[in-house]
Amino acid sequence: MFWDFYVEEFDEKMLLNLGFVGAGTFKKTESQKIDILFGEKINVKNTNDLKNKIKKSTANFLILENVDEKMQRIAIKTCSVDAIKAYVEYPAIREMAEKNIALLICFSDFLNSEDKSKTLYLMRKSTNLAKKYNTPIIIASGAKNKWELRSPSELIAFGELLGLKTNEAKCALNSFQEKIKKREKLKKEGKYICPGIEVK
Repeated sequence: MFWDFYVEEFDEKMLLNLGFVGAGTFKKTESQKIDILFGEKINVKNTNDLKNKIKKSTANFLILENVDEKMQRIAIKTCSVDAIKAYVEYPAIREMAEKNIALLICFSDFLNSEDKSKTLYLMRKSTNLAKKYNTPIIIASGAKNKWELRSPSELIAFGELLGLKTNEAKCALNSFQEKIKKREKLKKEGKYICPGIEVK
C-alpha cells in the first residue's frame, strides 16, 4: 500500500503500473483508480506570510519548503504544516516529532543535484536525526515529470541508502500518508476537531 506523496506531474497510469495506491499532487486532480490528496507547497518570509497562506489554503496537506531555521521553528511551534521539505537541524527535528510533523525527502532533489555527495550527506544527516527523535519520515519521488517517477522498490532502496532499515523505508512510503488520508476523511464527515481530537 505505497504512496508517492510528492508528484509535480501527475500520471495515474504510470503510478499504477509502478505499484502505487495513492499520490500527493499539487494540481487539482480526480481519480477513480488510486487515492489522490491535493497538497500545497509554501515558502514564507515571515509569520504574517505563513498565517495568510495557511488561511487561504484549501489543500489536503501543506508542505513547508523553507531552509530558514526561524521560519521552520515558527511553522513547527504553531503546527501549521504537515511536512517540511528541507534540511532540518536539532532541536527543530525533535520538535517536529512532538507536533507529528514529517520530514519529507524527495529522490528528485538527489537526482537533480549538482553536488550529489553533499546532497546525500545532508539528507542522511536529517534522516538520522529524524530516526533518533522518532520524527515521521516521508520518502517520495518528487517527480517533476513522468520520467522522474520511481517504483516503490527504488524509493525503499533510496531510504536504505539514507540509513533506514527496510521496514522503516517501507513505512516512509505509507504510514504518514495513510494518517493524512484518514484525517481528510474525518474532516469530510465532520468528525475532526484538531490534531489528537476526533468525534467518535
